[in-house]
Amino acid sequence: MENKQYEYDSLNNKDMFQEYINSLPEEEEKKEETGEERSGVSKQVEEDLLDYSRRGYDRQRQNEQTRSSYRRTARRRRNAAAAVIAGCGLVVMIAGITGVFVSRNSYSYSVETEPAMEIDPYEYEDPWEDAYSQMSGSLTSPEAIVDGHYISLPVKYSDFMQEDWKVRSSAFSDDISSVGSQPVTLHIETEYGYDIADISLVSPTGEEVAIEDALITGISFDSEGTWVELNGGLSIGSGTWSIEQALSDEGIEWVKRGSSEGSRYVVESSTENEYGYDEYVLRLELEDDYTDRIVMQLSQGE
Repeated sequence: MENKQYEYDSLNNKDMFQEYINSLPEEEEKKEETGEERSGVSKQVEEDLLDYSRRGYDRQRQNEQTRSSYRRTARRRRNAAAAVIAGCGLVVMIAGITGVFVSRNSYSYSVETEPAMEIDPYEYEDPWEDAYSQMSGSLTSPEAIVDGHYISLPVKYSDFMQEDWKVRSSAFSDDISSVGSQPVTLHIETEYGYDIADISLVSPTGEEVAIEDALITGISFDSEGTWVELNGGLSIGSGTWSIEQALSDEGIEWVKRGSSEGSRYVVESSTENEYGYDEYVLRLELEDDYTDRIVMQLSQGE
């Protein structure tokens, strides 16, 4: 009984258990005929060892596993918390850098950008204002704006010609000096060879006069390189709709002849001037429904 109590006390104390094991007598293992191995430990001790294993080592292993699980869970939580904190810190850092960058750009923009210049619209002067102010507003008047210059037929050759305009050498001759009662046609171009117009010259008195005193009674434009504008805003390139709209706005009678490929609008009216050229014909010649040529012609009535 005393030995039994000692065995149980030993099982409940790890040090005593080890001491108990060491105190057992050592015996050589004997093999029975059945081939089973037996130790010198009593059957009761073996059962106690099994019971200890169940109550002691198994519980200790479970406790260790539980503690390991707690440690892993705690470690994951710490890592997750650290990741969240690091992410928040990164967001704050990016926001700070972005704020600094934006503020620097804003400051740089405000410093480098000069204030917009205020332009007084009343200070602008249209270089063609004087020319347009002389226009009557009616297509029955033999007038136009030519490269910013106002002309009204009839006009003297010297008043029409500009500084860089000249007579083309192939049109009669450069040295033409006088004009009589018979119309003379000249081609005018710039000194750089750009076409201006074809003009028809006559003597205002019927007697031969110097070319500078000759009258231009007819003129035609067919070059987009020269800006020509009639009343109603018509010019080279104006389409059928624009022409008919301008004529209708003025209530002018007009005639359209030809086909869409080569049609022309004809406006005939009377005018007054000191030279007796009182009949005026305006022709707007079209190609593919767009103005390709403008012809202004004066003649004397019977």
